[in-house]
Amino acid sequence: MRRASTKLLLLILFLLVADQISKVLVRRWLDPHEPIQLLPFFRLEHVQNPGIAFGWLDGHSFLIAMVSFMIVVLLVIAALAVRNNSRLVWPMAFLVAGSAGNLIDRVANGSVTDFLHFEYWPAFNLADMCIVFGVMLLLLQLLLTPSKERNLSES
Repeated sequence: MRRASTKLLLLILFLLVADQISKVLVRRWLDPHEPIQLLPFFRLEHVQNPGIAFGWLDGHSFLIAMVSFMIVVLLVIAALAVRNNSRLVWPMAFLVAGSAGNLIDRVANGSVTDFLHFEYWPAFNLADMCIVFGVMLLLLQLLLTPSKERNLSES
């Protein structure tokens, strides 16, 4: 049991540190008015997003921070509850790290630092990628785990 908790914690810390380092580097070295075009359809672009996905709820920072905090707490509780289920450790670690990464940004800076920008899609960051990847892994687990086995693991 302790080993599973340690594995979960280390994975969360690794993802969280990678996210925070990337955002510090972007804030320090990437001018918001000078994006770096890497491919015809992809660029690095320093964007501060005070809202949530796609800039929604801009101007509601306190509300967003409070809801984000509650989500992180619930995700941590859920991650601890499933820490012995090897199939759910990875998705939960990605979800906790991504949610916590954006919450840290929001509390420390009043907005979230985004910097990965594909044409025709709003800029995003590593924490956003962790959240999407975590959701995808959870969905795959639901689709690939036979219902009989899911029912047994809930007992």
